[in-house]
Amino acid sequence: MDQGDAARRVRLVREALVLVAASAEEQRAWVSRAGVGTDEIALMFDDVLRLGDGLVPGLQAIDAVFAGMTADRTVDHWSVAALAEDEGWERARLLAREILGRQRSCAGASWPFAQFPAPLGKLT
Repeated sequence: MDQGDAARRVRLVREALVLVAASAEEQRAWVSRAGVGTDEIALMFDDVLRLGDGLVPGLQAIDAVFAGMTADRTVDHWSVAALAEDEGWERARLLAREILGRQRSCAGASWPFAQFPAPLGKLT
């Protein structure tokens, strides 16, 4: 993997983490702007999971939260209201914020975060 490819992967993973870490209000706004369902947040994360796996510790924990939400058919985890009310969404947010916080504290070491984090408005 060349440096350009690695930088692109890091950017995509970072953008997905920023979206998962966003507040429920910011996520609702993103879903509305993008014209997609709330599950698109998890699907976007899943798309970049393979790109960042090995580069970014902790991604599997977020994936496990989303997998558990998908497997649990007793509650609608994917409604707009669930963004603010569901424990799974809150857990995913906390995990993403932890990862972003760790990466911020060692920026320049393993992750080239010159503009950390990206504003959510850019994630469309």
